[in-house]
Amino acid sequence: MNIRELSGYSKDPETVCLRISGEDAGKFLQGQLSNDIDLVEENIFQYSSYSTNQGKVIAILRILKDQNDYVILINKDISDYFTQKLSMYILMSKVVIERDSNYLVLGVCGKTLDQFLESNVGKDSDSFKRNDDYWVLNNDSKHFRSFTLVYKNKKRMVDEINVLTTTDELKININKLADYYNGILRINMETKEQYIPQVLNLEKLNGINYKKGCYTGQEIVARTHYLGKIKKQLFLIRHSSDKINISNKIHDENNEIVGDIMSHNQVIDREMICLAVIRLDSVDKGLFVNNKKVNIVN
Repeated sequence: MNIRELSGYSKDPETVCLRISGEDAGKFLQGQLSNDIDLVEENIFQYSSYSTNQGKVIAILRILKDQNDYVILINKDISDYFTQKLSMYILMSKVVIERDSNYLVLGVCGKTLDQFLESNVGKDSDSFKRNDDYWVLNNDSKHFRSFTLVYKNKKRMVDEINVLTTTDELKININKLADYYNGILRINMETKEQYIPQVLNLEKLNGINYKKGCYTGQEIVARTHYLGKIKKQLFLIRHSSDKINISNKIHDENNEIVGDIMSHNQVIDREMICLAVIRLDSVDKGLFVNNKKVNIVN
């Protein structure tokens, strides 16, 4: 598959939507997440993260606002654990956290994306909500162009998006592929609580606000920002071995451990890609996993 020729749409069954509602929803999320929830508007989505008290990331999130409620897009595998941990802090607050099965999340790319935008939105659209029925979220990378569509009403999606015919449907998860190329880790139960937000590219995603007040894990995150430098970071790598997978260690040419594989593989252009945390002082060295060469995708 040539990624630059990829065109079509796909459902994203690995992403679920959580609705955070109640009189105290905004104030509650402000005390838990790394970004400033007050900056989320109905036409603007936000990246954020939720961490342990030690600053280790439990989940990376996209946050949308739906009138007075918030909608969180999160990896399905970690969603129950995230909800359980977050709910511990509700106490007497007027907050309700629930999975909303009415939402449908799609990815669209290539010529199909151009047709969709021209017919429904406009070519120059970035990220906004339209007609109270769906959001359009820009997922562009330098490798290929894609958007995420989040529908509040599945029936409206079927009725309105006549551009997306069955012949355009792809087997690959476009949103997940876009996340890989944008350096966005879909944290699961195997990779949770290992690294602070800066290591997982939350600064690059504008997913950390250093001017907001306290939140869970804030002390560690802020200290790293103001007093130190991160020594590791998340990178996209490519390789040719189907035996490389989550929890495998990355070694340099001296057989020293310099990183960890953090995601499953996807096959693109006859190679495999995945996300890995690698020591910054080793990114220019030869890197190996299970004695197989791996390369950082620039």
